Amino acid sequence: MTSPLRLRIILGEDDARKLILPAGTPVSIEDLCHTVKTSFGLQQDIRLQYQDEDFGNEFMNMSDVSEVKDKGTLKVIFLQSPQEENVRTSQSQATESVSISSADTDDTEPISSSGSSPSSRHWVWPSVFTVPQFSYEAEFELEKANTACANGGTLLNPSPKLKSQILERLAEEIYKFKAYPTDSDLTDVAEALVKKHPCLREQGSFNGCYGWKISLKYKMANLRTKLRGLGCTEVTINSIKNKSGDNRQAAFNVKKPKRAEVNYCPQHPKGQTSESLEQERVAILSELTKRNNDSVVSAKMEKTFSYRRQEVLQGQPMVADFKSRWPALFTAREASVVKMHLDVACNLCFVVQN
Repeated sequence: MTSPLRLRIILGEDDARKLILPAGTPVSIEDLCHTVKTSFGLQQDIRLQYQDEDFGNEFMNMSDVSEVKDKGTLKVIFLQSPQEENVRTSQSQATESVSISSADTDDTEPISSSGSSPSSRHWVWPSVFTVPQFSYEAEFELEKANTACANGGTLLNPSPKLKSQILERLAEEIYKFKAYPTDSDLTDVAEALVKKHPCLREQGSFNGCYGWKISLKYKMANLRTKLRGLGCTEVTINSIKNKSGDNRQAAFNVKKPKRAEVNYCPQHPKGQTSESLEQERVAILSELTKRNNDSVVSAKMEKTFSYRRQEVLQGQPMVADFKSRWPALFTAREASVVKMHLDVACNLCFVVQN
């Protein structure tokens, strides 16, 4: 019997995950890349790197599937064209201009920004939700139950432990895309779950998964409560104490992403605080007085994106006040960035819809 393959997959600087392949080593690198993409919901093309012992375990591009070892570490490299890279680095400034120009909270949002915190997102909600890999124990139990279901139609009544593991893992996967999934999103996840694992279908449910949808709804609420206690800005912004007197209701004026938005209210970059980013804002005012200094200004504007974003969402400043604090957003150069961002946002909406 083939032994399962256990891998550590590095997706980012502070994002490493465990992947178990019950069938053992894949037949090709292409199959392994496909498994990584489907297991973690990656939308972009990728290549994989492995740790080469001949070079002090430095990461090298994988050329043969035999280089994959049990309990080995693989690094995911996202492939993108130079044009996409230019769009990505300019999107953070573009979004703010769109938000303030409309004198509202916002319409579009960047996919990610460089140096962002681990909570920053990298993917929009997929057209088809991919159920992630559960723990080896859970996958083994589900595999046996799926076989029994296929042979005799027997449905599994999951134990509290198994159900908790499934909901926990699904909530983590959902949060990669959204902190506030809609009913339609949760239905997509529940339907994908029972489609991949038919043994989990519910008797008496009109679609076989309504109970899973409700459980996911409460699980996401519990996750947001935990993150709020840890100070995650994306959820603390909607806490009652951060709302004005007339709006002090939990369900009133919930601030969350609209279609094609990803990083709605990101955390500050690692090692940065509101005070340090305020100093960067003041430095930008000085840099604007210098000639041929666009690259420095752009770098500082990208660095202060989270600070600027929270100022828009929490303070809802007047356009004139915001312009005096962030004049770099209203330069001729930024106008072209805004147009580029709007084009990208339209394309994202088209991709999500299709």
